[in-house]
Amino acid sequence: MFAAAFLSLIVKASAHSPTKIEMLTVPAGSYMMSPLDFGTQQFEADGTTVRPSVKVVFEKPFLLARTEVTQAQFAQVLGRNPSLHVKGNDTGRLPVENVCFYDAIEYCNALSKIENLPPRYTLERVTRGADGAISFAMVKDVGGVGYRLPTEAQWEYAARAGSTAGWSHGDDESLVGKYAWWKAEAGGESKPVATKLPNAWGFHDMAGNVWEWCWNPESKVGGTQPMRGGSWFNCATCCRNTGRCVSEPTSREGAVGFRVARDMQ
Repeated sequence: MFAAAFLSLIVKASAHSPTKIEMLTVPAGSYMMSPLDFGTQQFEADGTTVRPSVKVVFEKPFLLARTEVTQAQFAQVLGRNPSLHVKGNDTGRLPVENVCFYDAIEYCNALSKIENLPPRYTLERVTRGADGAISFAMVKDVGGVGYRLPTEAQWEYAARAGSTAGWSHGDDESLVGKYAWWKAEAGGESKPVATKLPNAWGFHDMAGNVWEWCWNPESKVGGTQPMRGGSWFNCATCCRNTGRCVSEPTSREGAVGFRVARDMQ
């Protein structure tokens, strides 16, 4: 019964939703990255930390997905959908969630192979659970043009889209609902991607909907990984450009998803 329902979900997602990842170019440039405390491993929604802001320079442009990875896109590539929010006729366009960091890494590699790109990551000592999902792996970024997770610096640069304000649209909290699915707007669940206004560079849901896993090159094997942007479960402050939390790479929550990035060829 469960297997049949699961297969039906994948078919419905693929039939009603586009599955190709639309990538936008993030221009070269620089910005002052918000102060983040990487040492305490605590939620830092307001950017109040012990480390000062740092200037980050991007000498080359890179590619970032216009939206968060959807349930249809995830299911088509990996053949499963771990999401908790699966109600309605537009399930495929909901962001995939309840995914751990390893799920996101595996998706990036699988998508790269489908598009004949060299996988960005190597995975060693892989352990899988009963559902086939990775529960442990030694992950190494080997470079190249394959799909990957954005770094925190890249994510925030794209989220700000040239803005120095709290949100990409400015500092007016009353306008957050025009751009983000957050606690007061979402009704206790995730929403289809790209149903709120994009930021100035064309990216949807950088604020709210689901938290997005990012890549921390300094993380130890099995160590915590960062997530950015807030979610449908969080307050408007958590959805600011500085909104951040960290979690174990095996953590799965119904408010956590991801979007993919790529280096230019």
